[in-house]
Amino acid sequence: MPTKIEYLAAKRTVDDRALDRHVWDRFVSTLEADADGDPIRILEVGAGIATMVARLATWGRLDRPLSYRAVDLDATCIDAGRRLLPDWLERAGYDVERRGERLYAWDRTAGRHAHPQFEITLEVADATTITDAADAVVGAAVFDIVDLETMLVALRDCLRPGGLLYAPCTFAGTTTFVPRHPLDDRIERHYHRHMDDVREQPGGSRAGQQLIETAPELGYEHLAVGGADWVILPRDGEYRHNEGVVLEHLLETIDDALADVPESVLESSVRNRWLEHRRRQLERTEFGMIVHHLDVLARL
Repeated sequence: MPTKIEYLAAKRTVDDRALDRHVWDRFVSTLEADADGDPIRILEVGAGIATMVARLATWGRLDRPLSYRAVDLDATCIDAGRRLLPDWLERAGYDVERRGERLYAWDRTAGRHAHPQFEITLEVADATTITDAADAVVGAAVFDIVDLETMLVALRDCLRPGGLLYAPCTFAGTTTFVPRHPLDDRIERHYHRHMDDVREQPGGSRAGQQLIETAPELGYEHLAVGGADWVILPRDGEYRHNEGVVLEHLLETIDDALADVPESVLESSVRNRWLEHRRRQLERTEFGMIVHHLDVLARL
């Protein structure tokens, strides 16, 4: 089974394709227009290995400098982000310098005489305990694994009035396996039911829809919503960008979830038969998945 770091690194290109560009463009343009201070202040919660800040450096090209604080509960992820991010920023066209716990990045075309485009801090922290006055909070693939109402309330203490909440890749209740198998509907139903009723971790299979419904009740106004599907399919006999690692991780996650389903509901022989079939397909580069998410942009 791939490590969490290997999975998150391989998932970067999956997310790149999935993100709704209309919602992304609205996020960047509103952030540039509305931010009170200079630099723009962004807090990312559940930041993983910092692929989102690398994406913002590659895609965003904001005219104003950014102060970016990325936090995650997993120290292993934060350590990996500190190690990987400088190279990603350099590939995106930035000169990078580390000063203590902070990274500074200058757009190579502007030179170091200018203010650094990015001032980045990666730290281990619990998002629900943070107070700040950020211009935006980002939570990618986060709101389906937390208590939604608790997190939305906590993040009000992290945002200035009028600040943005950007919640891309929030799971929205559909997992499709390719090619189809007679057991797929049964496997999907029990996998989603495990998210909703069995696992100890909060969140659920319809978190995207619940985010849309709950956010306005807690003081957020929706600015944009779009679909963001992970589409991981073989092409020309291979998985591009090492994305087979993502499929392997997802199959292991499904296996772990189904192992908690009572034998009277889903026989272990049936579960194992389906998983063994899918793993053989993965080895032959014949397996794929489509996972439905929503990208949500809201204003406090």
